Amino acid sequence: MRAVIQTDILIIGSEGAGARAAIEASRHGLDVLILTKGRMARSGATITARADMNLDSQSAKDLLGLPGDPRDSKETFFEDTLSEGKQINNQEMVKVLVEESPLRIRELVNWGMKVYDFVKAAGHRYPRGVVSPGKEIMQALRREVIRHPNIRLLEDVMALDLLKRDHQIAGAVALNLRTGEFETISAKAVILATGGAQMVYPMHTAPEELSGDGQAMAWRAGADLIDMEMTQFLAAAFIEPLAWKGISFPFAISLNQHTLRSWLLNRRGERFMEHWDPVRMENSTRDVLSVAVMNEILEGRGSPAGGVFLSFAHLPKNLIDYFAKWYGKPNLQEDWTYTGFKFKDLMKKVKDGYAMEVAPASHFFMGGVRVDVDGRASVGGLYAAGEVSGGLHGANRLSGNAISQILVQGKRVGESAAQYASGAGRHPIDPGLTECLIAKYLAPIERTGGVSAFEVKRKIHKLSWEKVGVIRDGKGLQEALEEIGRIESEEMPLLHCNSKDRIYNREWVECLQVENLLSVLKAIALSALERTESRGAHYRKDYTKTDDQEWLKNIAIHNENDRMKVSRVPVITTRYPLPSEDR
Repeated sequence: MRAVIQTDILIIGSEGAGARAAIEASRHGLDVLILTKGRMARSGATITARADMNLDSQSAKDLLGLPGDPRDSKETFFEDTLSEGKQINNQEMVKVLVEESPLRIRELVNWGMKVYDFVKAAGHRYPRGVVSPGKEIMQALRREVIRHPNIRLLEDVMALDLLKRDHQIAGAVALNLRTGEFETISAKAVILATGGAQMVYPMHTAPEELSGDGQAMAWRAGADLIDMEMTQFLAAAFIEPLAWKGISFPFAISLNQHTLRSWLLNRRGERFMEHWDPVRMENSTRDVLSVAVMNEILEGRGSPAGGVFLSFAHLPKNLIDYFAKWYGKPNLQEDWTYTGFKFKDLMKKVKDGYAMEVAPASHFFMGGVRVDVDGRASVGGLYAAGEVSGGLHGANRLSGNAISQILVQGKRVGESAAQYASGAGRHPIDPGLTECLIAKYLAPIERTGGVSAFEVKRKIHKLSWEKVGVIRDGKGLQEALEEIGRIESEEMPLLHCNSKDRIYNREWVECLQVENLLSVLKAIALSALERTESRGAHYRKDYTKTDDQEWLKNIAIHNENDRMKVSRVPVITTRYPLPSEDR
């Protein structure tokens, strides 16, 4: 029998939510093991954040000494989050977010995180965004993790599947990318903190680690998913040159109230946002901007590379130069170096009237594992926090709420899992099941021929972009589901690797990830087909109106005998009745 690593709590994912959960869980005197398929503070989404984290403006003033607006309140912050989430947020989660985010942000400051700015973003009535780059956030969290000797860290180890016994979590099986060997981990509780699934789409702003591993593993283990149709896109990421594809440069994606006023133009030179949001125009929210941009592309009014044009030709050159002096420190330098990318030559062209070509890019998943306010999933001993979980944001995430989410939920889920693990027994791992899973994951490397994972991934990207992307309709979603079914039955059983080396084999990793990508895409398509309206990030061109009478509901995905089943579930409310209930 293979050696088994034992821990009280296994945390899959080492970044914002995972690190914060580990810190909290370790305070209960339990053994905590963090597993990550990258390197802590060098991979995942948190470190790539520019980033603003939200708290109500009054608390910013009182707790952090920032220039907050005393007219703001936690109640107003709550209302704005529900408004931008189009009223299908889990109100218990929103209540916890607005009440606890001030304490969590102050905690990070006490741990050494520097604050660079305080901003007001689109969708907020008042300034709420405490600005600090993701690198600062992760350095503060990593220092605190190191202070706790009962936290162990396994880097370059990819979790493959959760293990259960008697409907309870027993641990996980993983692949050590450094050795090419499999690891079996026994745990009383497992916390998923794996982030989103942006790699489902060909255009994305997130690092390549975000391939939907947590969502897919949770579903295979029997946990519910929720709000999977709600995928947030940034409207204007670079599409060329290829090396810059998806880069989140502030001119390209931060079309909000604390950046320069860019213009979005179609190939006719029209500012098409006047048809979608004539008041806010390019300063509209991300969901509206993304739909508007994609509509121009699909209707043939786009740019040569398949996007639209982003222009600053209407602005004086010296005003553009001044932007580099004041905006976004320390991310943007005066020489136009932004988060390591050098844009000096580009900006010379921009000031001469050159318009950049941009397109929507997958940025954030509002949907994910269905959990309660303390992060408990529908499988005993399984928890989730951060972007891998669903329910908090509803149909659209308010800018700045992502980092607040990982801090608040990370702390809560760490405490909740620790309380569970303190009183729970250890469920034995079935060695037969473990060996079956390992055989499944070894199969691609042992086959002498078959289907390339890179080819399957290319097909997933084509489906996601054309039929399950920013703009959807019933016909396209149905066609996507039929093709997904065909890939599942005909191509997935034949995945193979040309390279047989087991150490850091990128081709093998793609084989292991592509199943997760396909599962997540299927969940998105099923949920999007079910919701016959447009709401927030979900836009159906065959149902363009928002239907509060019928659709103030969440959509859940259940595992019934390894098949995805869709159901409509009530929105969890507290003191705010839904609009349809209030009539």
